[in-house]
Amino acid sequence: MRGLFLAAGLAAVVALAGGFAAADDKTYDLRGPAPTKGQVFVSKMTLKIKDADTTLKVMGMNLKLKMTMNVQGEEEQKVLTVDGRNVTKSQSKIVKERAEITTDFGGMNQAMTQPTELEGEVVISERVGDKWKHSLVDTKPTDKQKKELDNRNGIENEDDLYPAEKVKVGHTWKVEAKALTKLFGNSFTDIKGELSQKFAKVETVEGEECAVVESEGSVKGKMKDDDGKPSLDVEMDLKVKSWRSIKTGVELKGTFEGKIKLAGKQKIDEQPVDITLAGPLSGESSTRLK
Repeated sequence: MRGLFLAAGLAAVVALAGGFAAADDKTYDLRGPAPTKGQVFVSKMTLKIKDADTTLKVMGMNLKLKMTMNVQGEEEQKVLTVDGRNVTKSQSKIVKERAEITTDFGGMNQAMTQPTELEGEVVISERVGDKWKHSLVDTKPTDKQKKELDNRNGIENEDDLYPAEKVKVGHTWKVEAKALTKLFGNSFTDIKGELSQKFAKVETVEGEECAVVESEGSVKGKMKDDDGKPSLDVEMDLKVKSWRSIKTGVELKGTFEGKIKLAGKQKIDEQPVDITLAGPLSGESSTRLK
């Protein structure tokens, strides 16, 4: 009888080991399925720069201060037309798009909240060649709105971020930083650098099996001013983590953190200002299929 129990126990161990081996050998498609007409995505994001050391040179004066910026966004995007794996036309309802800025200048604190000119609007985006053309629904944009429309992105294909073939947990690869259009948006240009990425594990988020992808690297580029012209040099050291639905290919959750440096010229109340800024950067995002 003892021998039977021992044999059964060994059989169970072998079966369990076989199960682990099978799990280890499992491969996943990280790109996921192509987008389809009629899909609706609800996305939220926050980006924060906290207590950044900031210097403003204006009219012969050097002003040193601490700056905290909290950017918030919420959109509902509907896919209108698709060509293969690329969205070619979409509609976006901009629920929230604003920045909260707090400055500390010698113990004097000042706070302001500034919505963008597009908050509350509905935007139609259409791909023309390799660029996007944006317009407002049923209304003509103001000059300020037109500038913001010109700096928008559309729903971009993210295939360049992920391997074309199915891969196992633990797989590593590298991508060019310019592939991170979703994170940087169209307000950045001349993006250079490389990110190291790893398929770290599989986790469940709100009942969906997700591939957890970790990314790390340094990025350089130019930030555009209100007129869409590159005016600030940007350097970022980033760590990014995303939870990507294996079933839908939607990034259900994402986080990032790191450091940012800015240097260049900007206009404040039509006055040219030399600005430098350095501080910690963090943020998070979420997307759901409606």
